[in-house]
Amino acid sequence: MKIIGVTKCPTGIAHTYIAAEKIEQTAKKLGYEVKVETQGSQGTENKLTSEEIKNADYVIIAADVAIDEKERFDGKYITEISIKNIIKNSDTIIKNLKNSSILYKEKNTQINKDSAKNSNAIKQLMNGASHMIPFVVVGGLFIALALAIGGIPTSEGMIIKSTFWNKVNQIGALGFDLMYPILAGFIAFSISGRASLAPAMISAKVAVSPEILGTEAGTGFLGCIVVGYAAGYLVKWMNSWKVPKTIKPVMPIFVIPLLGVGIISSAFILILGKPVAWLMTNLNIFLGTLSENSSTGILLGIILGALVAIDMGGPFNKVAFLFGVASITEGNPQIMGAVACAIPVPPLAMGLATLINKNVFTDEERGSGISALLMGLIGITEGAIPFASADPKRVLPSIIIGSSVASSLGMIFNITDNVPHGGPIVGFLGATNNLPLFLTCIAIGSLVSAMMIVILKNKKLKKLS
Repeated sequence: MKIIGVTKCPTGIAHTYIAAEKIEQTAKKLGYEVKVETQGSQGTENKLTSEEIKNADYVIIAADVAIDEKERFDGKYITEISIKNIIKNSDTIIKNLKNSSILYKEKNTQINKDSAKNSNAIKQLMNGASHMIPFVVVGGLFIALALAIGGIPTSEGMIIKSTFWNKVNQIGALGFDLMYPILAGFIAFSISGRASLAPAMISAKVAVSPEILGTEAGTGFLGCIVVGYAAGYLVKWMNSWKVPKTIKPVMPIFVIPLLGVGIISSAFILILGKPVAWLMTNLNIFLGTLSENSSTGILLGIILGALVAIDMGGPFNKVAFLFGVASITEGNPQIMGAVACAIPVPPLAMGLATLINKNVFTDEERGSGISALLMGLIGITEGAIPFASADPKRVLPSIIIGSSVASSLGMIFNITDNVPHGGPIVGFLGATNNLPLFLTCIAIGSLVSAMMIVILKNKKLKKLS
């Protein structure tokens, strides 16, 4: 049997490649021919050829966002599955391909139950967030470097007088400015394709412009998310119109963009702009109030840390991430600071645990421990996934508690982060306000998790002996 696959996670970093490796390992173990294409942050790798697609018996699409060029698989038997499910249950899924696969027709798509769950609002939001992340990270790093090197502290805050570093700061601001239309555009794109990009991206710029809306503040992330869904489903409806053949070619390049921008922008200017702007403003005030109060700040830190660790790069993780990003843009980088403290804890904890007590881990896990440590240092939470997949009952509680400890300490110490990323790397790049305390939060959280894992695994071994 010949199997081909495509993997794609929201960030296009770790999950994408872990899922591909799982499919390949399991298929080869069962004696099947296999090739998996990865659609990661570096682009498409190991790309499937038309001949390979033609000769394949089954196609596995493991993705939490819309994949590129899905139409290639028209007429093939497809199983669509979430990244999390293929990592955890690759053996069962591949053994049952014959029963679970659905014949894919581009114009009359049928999907299985798991695919239906993943084609929901969360998946569309993740598609927007995954495309937005590089813009925010680059923008944040440029701003952080400009402030750290060219900034001069004054009674009014940090001021950049150097012409060069002021340019660097302006480039960073452009990255932040672009993230709004990118978020809205790719939410819409995941719903109805390229024709929705112009309505979503232009309307997003309208939604964040106080001058156009006639409000004191823009609608921020909330407005752009609303724009993304509105544009996506509006264009999807427009695509269903029965129009004469002579008009069809100009629909995606003239009619749909013109009507889409007009309708959605008008809705925000006349109806939605003021209430969404009010909601966004008050949400940020509420988060700011929580972070300023010690008891509520600790509670907020615990919640953010748990969200980061519970699915390591999945939808819950992205909720915490988006809260952090939204807070940075609204001038409250402490929320992102707490999230940044929690992000590296799971992989660092697993790597430390394999060094503290090698006897409770397999040879394969001990090897994965080194790579987990490296991934933790650069803020890739997914480095802990192989351990959590193998022993979720012990690993998940440990990393959730450790991440919550790190995040709540971040709130106590008022750690800020101007870059939507985490791990020691952002501290060394100057994105945080206090590097020693930032590293201390991460170290304590990682040690708590590592010790919990070792203790729980020791108890397991004693029960077995």
